[in-house]
Amino acid sequence: MVWLIRAGAYLFSGLTVWQFIQGVGTPEAVTMSHHLALDQPHGMVFGVCAGFSAYTGLDVTLIRLAWALSVLYHGAGIALYILAFLIMPVA
Repeated sequence: MVWLIRAGAYLFSGLTVWQFIQGVGTPEAVTMSHHLALDQPHGMVFGVCAGFSAYTGLDVTLIRLAWALSVLYHGAGIALYILAFLIMPVA
């Protein structure tokens, strides 16, 4: 259970750092520009990776590769994928 909390914290901090690298800057601009949501029309399974891709601006293939590699690490990717599907709203 601890690894799930740590993985979620790493994911959240990574997305926060990514927003500042892109130059968004303020939290108001982050919430007004775009939202993290499922992208089911462009997704393969539930649209989680496509949603992260639309949110971060990264290629969806890189996001899917990261999820696949996290599955190989003690199955953490499966739990995180299901958790992200349950938490993320539909666009």
